[in-house]
Amino acid sequence: MKRLVIIVIVLLVAGGTAILKLATYEPTANDTMTDMTNLSTWEPTTAQIRTQLDPNASLLQRKRHYGRLFRSRYRAKSMAVNLRVGQDGMFYLECAATIPTWDKALIAHQAWTEIRELFGEKPRLFIYESYIGTLSRRVGEARASTNNPAVPEVVFDTGWHLHRKPQRADFLGRLPGS
Repeated sequence: MKRLVIIVIVLLVAGGTAILKLATYEPTANDTMTDMTNLSTWEPTTAQIRTQLDPNASLLQRKRHYGRLFRSRYRAKSMAVNLRVGQDGMFYLECAATIPTWDKALIAHQAWTEIRELFGEKPRLFIYESYIGTLSRRVGEARASTNNPAVPEVVFDTGWHLHRKPQRADFLGRLPGS
């Protein structure tokens, strides 16, 4: 009888603790994903970047400086995002493969819009993803929309390897001069 009373008390305490945990559970307390609902307020903002770009520098130097400032915006939020600029002035957005595709699309959309605003061009922004220690793999691009050239269109094709043999251009190695 004493054993039964002890077992019932232990079960009641354990059950009460479990119910208390469920009642006070906060689902976002352990959320490790960055909140990307208001990217325009992340620093440096577009206005801050505009003031930091040297108007006397060459276009390629200004683009590379923009890439570094863009990277610092996301590194401040502990996100592995890089914006490289090749010798030809092309932009290459590199994201960690662990960043969800919809967040990559938001980042690419913002980069495309800022590049258009800061440099007055409609860029083709190639999107790459990689894991640490591997080559970056091309997964999409941001380009001017066919319906409205002032708006970016972000297109992903993660099944590129199913359609054809991978090409050298599908992987982003070390860019010369970056």
